[in-house]
Amino acid sequence: MLKACNTISGSAHALRVMRCILVAAALMARAHVGNVAVVAPRQGLLGRVLMHVGIPAPVEHFEGTFYGVRAKLDLNMRTRIAMVHIKGAPVGGSVSGTGWLKANEAESGPVVLEPEFKKRLARRFVSVHSARLDRKLHTVTVSLKVPVLGRIDLTLK
Repeated sequence: MLKACNTISGSAHALRVMRCILVAAALMARAHVGNVAVVAPRQGLLGRVLMHVGIPAPVEHFEGTFYGVRAKLDLNMRTRIAMVHIKGAPVGGSVSGTGWLKANEAESGPVVLEPEFKKRLARRFVSVHSARLDRKLHTVTVSLKVPVLGRIDLTLK
């Protein structure tokens, strides 16, 4: 692929280089865990441009507790990918991983977890069903199922 980019000359050179960069970026956006491909939500054009210019992505921090379950969430507002930390006796210690909403541009709905994080939660009989961002109240509400307590809605501020 790069060899093809290096052999092109003339006015179309910049266009071809840009295509090569976009293809390489698209290939890097796909992570593989075992034989399973995990595709993170796509950034918008503005988000990609800001990232390449070097403007840092705004990351919002949310945390909260509910009957001994403490959750902390670092949400990248540009990529919509969240780093999640859950700990407490009902979940059998602590577990961390990444997740995002199934719909790219949505602010509420079903959650997709990276496969390894989902496995670690399943071993503890914990599952995350949905999440909802409320920009006005600056909260994230996560619906999850934990042992002993059952299904709970955990509001993080």
